[in-house]
Parts: sequence; C-alpha cells; structure tokens
Amino acid sequence: MNEMLLHYFWKNKLFSILNLKTTDGRPLRLINIGFAHQDAGPDFKQAVIRIGSITWVGDVEIHVRTSDWLKHGHQHDEKYQSVILHVVYQHDVELDGNFPTLELKEYIPPSMIEEYEQMSRSKDLLPCRGILSEVTSLQFAGWLTRLAATRLERKQEEVFTLLHQNQENWQEAAFRSLVGCFGFRTNAAAFELLAKSLPYKYLLKHKDSRLQVYALVFGQAGMLDDPPEDADEYYCTLQNEYHYLRYKYSLTAIPQKVWNLLRLRPQNFPCVRLAQLSECLYRVPDLIQQVLTGVGMDGLCDIAHFEPHVYWKTHLHFGRASPEQRRVIGKSTLNLLIINTVVPVRLAYAAFRGDEAAREDGLSLLEHGDFERNSITRQFVEAGFPDAHALYSQAILELYRNYCTRKRCAYCDIGCLLLKKCD
Repeated sequence: MNEMLLHYFWKNKLFSILNLKTTDGRPLRLINIGFAHQDAGPDFKQAVIRIGSITWVGDVEIHVRTSDWLKHGHQHDEKYQSVILHVVYQHDVELDGNFPTLELKEYIPPSMIEEYEQMSRSKDLLPCRGILSEVTSLQFAGWLTRLAATRLERKQEEVFTLLHQNQENWQEAAFRSLVGCFGFRTNAAAFELLAKSLPYKYLLKHKDSRLQVYALVFGQAGMLDDPPEDADEYYCTLQNEYHYLRYKYSLTAIPQKVWNLLRLRPQNFPCVRLAQLSECLYRVPDLIQQVLTGVGMDGLCDIAHFEPHVYWKTHLHFGRASPEQRRVIGKSTLNLLIINTVVPVRLAYAAFRGDEAAREDGLSLLEHGDFERNSITRQFVEAGFPDAHALYSQAILELYRNYCTRKRCAYCDIGCLLLKKCD
C-alpha cells in the first residue's frame, strides 16, 4: 500500500462506505469527501462528514499509517489545524489531535489491492491491455479529450515563456516556436539556437528577396562560415550576401558543430530542413502572422508543396551532389508542424486576446488533422486505442509519458476501470 493508491481509493470512494466507524468506535458518515488539494497542506479540502449527531466541515489528511502524521511533523504545522478527519490504511498509534481517525484497511477489497500491485509490477507498457475491448468509445473520448487538454495547456505555457523571453513580442515568440519545431527530435536544440540568433524583424525587412532570406537562415545556422573544398557558385553567392547582411545587422552565427549529421534520412538533413524553412519564410512573407491568427487548414496545406531552391534537389550538403529528389516538406512533416507549433501558438494567442472563436479554430486543426503515427502511438492503437485524429495522438503521448511509463495506473481512467472490476 502507498499513499498515492490510498488517495485514489478515497477520491473515488472505492471502499465500503456503509457502517463506517472511527478508530474510537464512533459511527461516521461521508457527506462529501472534499476536493483534491495539490499545494502544501491537507490532501482534501472542504470535506463534509457526520460523526454521531454533529456535522463537520473541513479538511482530510491521508497517510498509510497513523504515525506518518508525526513523521511529517504536521502537529507543528498551522496549515493542518483545519483537519477534521485523518484517513489511514493502518492505525498504529493514538494521536493527541482534536480529530478522529478512519482506518480503511477493513473497508477496501483485498482483490483491488492485489490487482493494483500486479499492474505496478507488470513489465507490459499497458497492463490494462486485457480490458481495452470493454472500454466504450464514449469513455475513450472523455479520457483522451482531458489528456489532450492537459498537454495543450502545458504547450501554451511554453509559448507564454517564449513570449516573456522576447519582451512580449508575439511575432518573435511565434517565430522561435516555429523554427525550433523544424529540427524535430534530432536537431531541435540547433534550430532553437538558430531562432535565438536571428531576429524575425530582419527577415521581414528582406522578405521580397529569396536570396537574402536564404542567406540569413543558412548564414546564421553556421553553414556559410567554412567553405567546402569544392565550394560551388551557389554557395559563394549565399556566402557573399550573408557577409553583407551579417555586417549590416551585427549578427553572430551559431557554431556549425551543433548540428547532428549522423544517421539521418535525407529529408532530415539540416541543410534540407533549412532550405524548407527558408522557402516557407520567402513564399509566405506574413507566415508568422498567419500562424498566430488566420490560416485555415487549406492554407497551411499549401506549405507542404513548396519546393526549395532547385539546388537542393541534387544536394544534401553544400558542394556535394546527391541523387535528384524533391525536397518538399510533405504532408506528415506539415502535420507535425501544425500539432507542435501552429496549434499551441494559436491557442496561446487566443487566450491572450480572450478570443473564444480563435481558440475553437485552433482546436479544430487537431480535430481535423491526421493522427500522428510513431513508435509510441502505434503500440496504443494496436492494443485498441482509437486513432481518429491528431487530438487523440496528442492525448496518447500525454498518457504514455505521464501515466504509463510512471505506472500511475490509479490516476488513469482506464486503470480505474480495471480496478473497479475488482470491487
């Protein structure tokens, strides 16, 4: 038994609530168990209980053993003076407090504890796999929607952090979010450094020149500092233009060594991603404003078909030819950009402006977007999870990282269903 599980039992009333008695033999009736309290202080606030003929309103503290009250020093903490009930699994010592104690050991079905321990020990990522077929579409939808909301709220906070780092400039914050996403997992840190080193306002000044947009992006990425042995005309043209712009704006490029070049698919090579980013910034001069406010799904899909400069059809690096191939962003990559940048930025901006219609528009991008398929989400879909749209893939990633890998089955709606079957 642990405190987390005891919290779960109390919050969901997964114990016999009839004929409850305190450790000193007084009849106890639960009117309201209270609401979970996340900050310092008692575990549940504003509970309502009845002991004998008296109704009490106050807080509930939960421990595995009664003696934990003393171990945690609550007897010296003023925040615990409002406690009206001490809930424990095992009563092992009498306290001098002015509140009764309820021992749950005799009221919780042993089969429920055994099932939880089996889930906790299981090496299977999804110990609930066996009951997923019994979960209704409505239950899936409710839980996955709440998980997605939690994930999106966290991503919104990340956008607000970027906003504060950029002196409340929404365009700079959105630009940094978009550029950082272009690196995906392999080169995310490098693209974030690039975004920090290149103020978006300078790109706007040169939005009508494809050459200058490419020169600023590749130059600040450190790709124009060390010429390859067989530097070609295109490289030299970009380098000359960048030298002028760097001097004009007093820019400092990031080191080329920060880029990961190993074990990458051609589409993920840094220069290819930089070319795709450059083309988007050139072809859609108000791209960042559109990310913030206005582009619907159809407008965003156009980006997937943009062809970077023809040079990149036959190159993955400067000076080294490769087999000819289209270097468009593609539908799956665009889908990730929408999920990880466009939606969080748009939701944050809508929250900042108090614009509920814009918020709904941002959420609709997920509800109509493609389900993200990766090594994690595939496992859940194969086990029986729905894969209707991008909102569900975001929910599954939240479930995986904050519940399944941490064995927090007692806090998962599906884990609760499994435990309730043992009641």
